[in-house]
Amino acid sequence: MCSCTRVRSVQPGAIRGAFLIEALVAILVVSIAITGLFALMANLIRASGDALLRAEAAEIAAAAVARIAAENPASLTDRYATPESAGFAVLASAAQRLPGVTRTANLPTVSVADGPSLGTRRVVVGVQWQAPTATTPHRASMTTIVGP
Repeated sequence: MCSCTRVRSVQPGAIRGAFLIEALVAILVVSIAITGLFALMANLIRASGDALLRAEAAEIAAAAVARIAAENPASLTDRYATPESAGFAVLASAAQRLPGVTRTANLPTVSVADGPSLGTRRVVVGVQWQAPTATTPHRASMTTIVGP
């Protein structure tokens, strides 16, 4: 018996569509990679926007703490107790630069309590905002001790 293997000869016209299939697969792979790249860039843009809003909120809180530190510690409760108070009104006005902050929604908070020593006050300033795509508000806060 002969254990010969038959070798088929391929005619040149039989592989005619192989290059087209390879090109289509390459286009599919490249398009999937580009879609992933665009999704990554969209997430980076969203994250950088969030960082800018956090920095703005921290700057507003820091400015309020600096203003409060320059005031008389005994009068802080009266100046920041309610939204109608003069000091609170300035803070609320500055906070309206952030998205989602209005005269009734996401207002900043100011807490004034007795400090660790006689004549000092512990002040906590909180600033809230809510991005248009966010479901919950974000918050930045600063704490300081004010005294003579």
